[in-house]
Parts: sequence; C-alpha cells; structure tokens
Amino acid sequence: MNNLYIKGNSKTPEIDFSKGTLKISGRSIPEDAVTFYRPIIKWIENYIAQPEKLTEVSISIEYINSGSNRFLYNILTLLEKCYFDGNKVNITWYYEEDDDTIKYLGLDFKGLFKVPISLVIIT
Repeated sequence: MNNLYIKGNSKTPEIDFSKGTLKISGRSIPEDAVTFYRPIIKWIENYIAQPEKLTEVSISIEYINSGSNRFLYNILTLLEKCYFDGNKVNITWYYEEDDDTIKYLGLDFKGLFKVPISLVIIT
C-alpha cells in the first residue's frame, strides 16, 4: 500500500499516512471539504481492508469547520470498524491547554466511539 502525504496549508491539514501510522495536523477549513477529504477516506478504506497489527493515529487539529468535522467523524467511524474487526487501533487527540473547543470536540468523539481515544495536552 502506498503512503499518502498531503502538505498542509492555512486552510487544509497536513496528512501523513503510512502503513500503521496516520497523522492529521493543522487547520481544517477547506473551501471544498468533499474534494479534499475524498482521497483520504478512500486511502483509509483501502488500509483497513489489510491493516497493520497496530495502527497509531495522531490527530492534532488547531481549528476545524463543520464540513471538515463531518469527515473527521467518518474517518473515526472507519477506524472504529478496523478496531471492531479485531485490530489494535490507538488514537491520540492532541489539543492546546487553553483550547476548550478542540478539547471538547475530542471528548465528544471519545464518548461517541468505542475505539480507544486518548486526549493529550500539547506542551
């Protein structure tokens, strides 16, 4: 399986996916969330068909709009399916200490999904 790398900018997050390691970081306010996230969702769908024994996921979002939020939910749904299929999946949700919005979004996702999600303060 090929890696997926998308360089981040002021509107889109950096995506750095390789076998067993998925990293999403930065701001997610793309003009067209469907076009931006389509290849990301497709890559994850292909990945979970034959995942590594352990998948480490790192999410470090500075800001996210509602359109992107929906796709992040879809990504977590796919990762949870991988987890329910008997694979080990660890998700780490990073947030700034004073960023209650991102902190509570992480807590909301943690409450919605059974896949392990750890919240970590960026120091």
